[in-house]
Amino acid sequence: MLGTMLGTLGSRLAVAVLLAVAPALAAEPEKAAVSIGVGSSILNYAPLPLAQSLGHFKQEGLTVTVENFQAGGSKALQALIGGSVDAVVGFYDHTIQIQAQGKEIVGVFLLTDTPGIVFDVRADLADKVKEGRDLKGMKIGITTPGSSSDMVLRYYLRRNGLTPRDVSILAVGTGAPGMVALESRTVDALITFDPIATVLDRKGTGKPLFDTRNEDGSRAAFGGAYPTACLYVTRAFLEKNPETIQRLANAFLRTLRWLAAESPERIVDALPAASKVDDRTLNLDIVTASKPMFSQSGLFDPDTLKTPLAVLSVYDEKIGKSAIDLSRTYTNRFAEEAARRLP
Repeated sequence: MLGTMLGTLGSRLAVAVLLAVAPALAAEPEKAAVSIGVGSSILNYAPLPLAQSLGHFKQEGLTVTVENFQAGGSKALQALIGGSVDAVVGFYDHTIQIQAQGKEIVGVFLLTDTPGIVFDVRADLADKVKEGRDLKGMKIGITTPGSSSDMVLRYYLRRNGLTPRDVSILAVGTGAPGMVALESRTVDALITFDPIATVLDRKGTGKPLFDTRNEDGSRAAFGGAYPTACLYVTRAFLEKNPETIQRLANAFLRTLRWLAAESPERIVDALPAASKVDDRTLNLDIVTASKPMFSQSGLFDPDTLKTPLAVLSVYDEKIGKSAIDLSRTYTNRFAEEAARRLP
């Protein structure tokens, strides 16, 4: 009799516990329709179109609209600050840049552990340009002023004993326009990303001065690992829409795990046309070269965030003089929770 009573009581307690946690488990995203801005179609940002094409956003109950500004990360950042997009897939260093201006955006999920930046010199100048100091007097292409490519170039010049006044820095856009600028000799060197970096290598028109698609290359160029592409939002959006951000993090973790597990062939097939070139063999080379840069966890390593801060401190005197609180530029709560929800 006592056993039966205890059993009944236990069952009722179990039901009560389930009912208590059910609302939390069934929490709906505060905003099911989300707009995400992105500055270009470089391969660093591939987890965004892949999450879309693989159905990972839909799997999380989200309808995501992507706005590609095709003009560098600074344009996407401006759209976020202006309120025309909810979130941005862009470079982490913008979170530091904005904090120095008295505003706050927060990296909520890391996509790439290394920058994926390739600094190409025109092939006909490769014998003359062996190291950074040899760039003196040359014309160098970046995407746009204030972009990450601009910041990285200025830092690299400083590390090699030069200043921006020692070279001519030209905004040539992202993707194909940058390649055209190099091949037409409008610029002598170009800060670029995949897929263009691999295209230039295959064509033999560009020779890398440094290649940060892997950790060794990042260390050679910047003195350490350099976390780059991430999902970031304003602090206000984070506080108002935590479950929405969690669903985005879940979708991106699914995508990063898929990227780590799949072959270059499968990845190329899943990428939308805007993120590929017309040559399948070349696409396979591009994905193979860049695959090591993608995070597998979405987690920020606090120690590695010091490298972007060092780069920006050289680029912008105001940042160098600011008391930047790196702990306010990122959070790992969503990546950690995503790992719990998707064991």
